[in-house]
Amino acid sequence: MRGAAVQALGLVPTTESLQAPVEATADDYRLVRVRAAAGIAAFPRMTAPPAYQEQLKKAEQEYLASITARPDQWTSQYNMGNYQLSRGETKEAVASFEAALKLEPQAVTAMVNASIAHARLGEIAKAEKSLQKALKIAPDNAAANFNMGLLKAEKKEPKQTESYLKKALKADPQMAQAAYNLCIISAKDRIGEAVGWCRKAAELAPQNPAYTYTLAFYLNQKGDKDEAVKTLESLLVKHPGYRDAEMFLGELMKTEKRP
Repeated sequence: MRGAAVQALGLVPTTESLQAPVEATADDYRLVRVRAAAGIAAFPRMTAPPAYQEQLKKAEQEYLASITARPDQWTSQYNMGNYQLSRGETKEAVASFEAALKLEPQAVTAMVNASIAHARLGEIAKAEKSLQKALKIAPDNAAANFNMGLLKAEKKEPKQTESYLKKALKADPQMAQAAYNLCIISAKDRIGEAVGWCRKAAELAPQNPAYTYTLAFYLNQKGDKDEAVKTLESLLVKHPGYRDAEMFLGELMKTEKRP
């Protein structure tokens, strides 16, 4: 299976999922426009229809004005860091998160996002140090444990990876990404356990077809071909046109013995 690596899978924004916030950038109330712009900022390099470009630009300017109005507040620096990170301005994001932490040294969310920025820059040691600080303050923080798990995976430390991911899922039982990654790492030598984790991920995030597809893959690996076929068929009902599922189902049907 392609892409079977420990990773955080983000959902790709669809036209439908972005339509409401894009339209909200033209709302009569400034607060609504600002919040809509903040939400859209989470989707970098988004191409909006030409008709919306001008109002998006204005809403973005209002959003930036709102987060720079009080530079003495750590949340302002933190929000700027998030904005810069979403735009690929990673070094600038690090500087903003550091500024936030000078104002509020206990801001765990700033530490976690700083670690993400450092990791994107290839600064693994700094990323780990930032997460260690976060976990010292909040050992049960789901995001800190999750990202530490991913970092340990990058360092090829499977036992620690699994430990941190389980802590993340315990802290946030709805974290489908943690369950998915636990599926991937356990599949190497515990296929039954892997199926259980993938099933949990698929149940928690049915909107993400990759989780259900991976569940079908490992069901087949486990020897449950019939259930794998049913899983793929169910997936294609909910997500018609999902190419990987179509191809995999076709392969399974070819090898199926018919009376």
